Amino acid sequence: MSNISNVNGVLATALIGYKDNIVANYVDWCGSAGISDIGQFGIEFEPGSKYVKVVKISSGGSRSVHSFVEISNGNIWKAASWKAPAKNFARGNVYYDNTYLNRLQWTGIA
Repeated sequence: MSNISNVNGVLATALIGYKDNIVANYVDWCGSAGISDIGQFGIEFEPGSKYVKVVKISSGGSRSVHSFVEISNGNIWKAASWKAPAKNFARGNVYYDNTYLNRLQWTGIA
């Protein structure tokens, strides 16, 4: 499900950077919470026709949508549901981490 081979190389590289920032936020949160074992937290990508769904996987195996990334321009959208983004306003752009880092949490994009 993490297959992003059908998205262009520039977007795939940006998505990997986005994933790294999500995981880093989780590791930081674990440290501040005094949790030494970060478990099996992970991020997967599920590309669709318009969006790449960013899925968070907990150590127990439960899956939830972290956010959506628009394939055409890299805009990051908060999840409204498992299948759709909240289209009120973009939360940043995966090509420019300075546009989303202040909104990024491992639990989702604010």
